[in-house]
Amino acid sequence: MNSYQHAQRSHAHCMVCGLREHNSDSLGLVFSPQFDGTVSAPFVVSPKHQGYTGLLHGGMTSTLLDAAMTHCLFSQGIQALTAELTVRFMEPIRLGQTLMVCAKMLGQRRGIYQLEAWLMAGQQKVARASAKFIAPSPGSLAHGN
Repeated sequence: MNSYQHAQRSHAHCMVCGLREHNSDSLGLVFSPQFDGTVSAPFVVSPKHQGYTGLLHGGMTSTLLDAAMTHCLFSQGIQALTAELTVRFMEPIRLGQTLMVCAKMLGQRRGIYQLEAWLMAGQQKVARASAKFIAPSPGSLAHGN
């Protein structure tokens, strides 16, 4: 098992990327590490994800961005918790759109990781986020089976 798979084990029940055998309500997103250090996953906006009629709920937008940054850390064998998240909603995201959820790490200092994430609808960036993640105390994250 590589470090990415080991880190993912702690997310087996996640509502975004969890395994359906552990969480039947999971969105089941599968993030792929890229050669440039980013991660990405496709996501199709369905009616169950809407807030205002016909639009993706803002909380879901934030959740997708946060999950991408978490997986960016996982791809480097790092487990950390979101400490701060800032989201910029740039364009309305409509039902039926296929999004690409992406993230990359900007840097790390004193156990604080800085990352950014974005949602693309085709060639258009529709949302972006920046976040700080902190390393948890040893043994504080439970590992799923």
